[in-house]
Amino acid sequence: MSEARKTKYKRGISTRQRIVERSVELFNRASVQSVAIEHIAGDLGMSPGNLTYHFRHKRDLIRAALDLLQQRLRETVGRPTIKSPRQAGIYVVHGLRALWEFRFFFNSLVYLLGNDPELRKEYQDFQRWAVAAVADDLRQLQQSGYFSPPEPPNSVTAVVENMWAQWLNWLRMQQIDNPLAATPSNAALYDCAFHIWSLCQPYLQPAFAKAVLQEFETLLADVTREPALFLTRGA
Repeated sequence: MSEARKTKYKRGISTRQRIVERSVELFNRASVQSVAIEHIAGDLGMSPGNLTYHFRHKRDLIRAALDLLQQRLRETVGRPTIKSPRQAGIYVVHGLRALWEFRFFFNSLVYLLGNDPELRKEYQDFQRWAVAAVADDLRQLQQSGYFSPPEPPNSVTAVVENMWAQWLNWLRMQQIDNPLAATPSNAALYDCAFHIWSLCQPYLQPAFAKAVLQEFETLLADVTREPALFLTRGA
């Protein structure tokens, strides 16, 4: 571990938080299956016994990581006030970055949830919360006149569930295309933001929809220097 990282830990966060955050980084870099408790302890410069004092099993670390993910998303999609295209652009981009930070979890859902009914229920509760929170945010846009509700039997919730599926697919494709990337490229972020936008565009007020897309381009300013973006967008 670098001296800068050690200094950061000494100054601010608890040992428990330090363990969770570093575990998430290691799980992202490799996989949950291949990162053992002993590996995490060694990376942190502590004994396995010291680590298991805080987290007895690796599944306890996974649960703590899920709690931290929900905290991150609450900061992003937990009933914000979206009153401008700029705020909408920030909302989407920050949400994608939060999901990326915990990509190991979403890319290992079958493995993690298959034999752990309790964790499966916790994840299902989390997913329902996330979908409901984003749906509420779209309804706020409706009240502002920027979003028209879908015609039944379609619904705002169905639109958001499609957005969630798009997010998950993007994370999987990033794992396939850029398995060693520490952060997603701006082109990859823009590509996902564009597809999320495309799901909402039919219901957005046209000028607002156009302005949101422009905000994505502004927030991810170097996207034009990465032509591979357009391979998935088409002409």
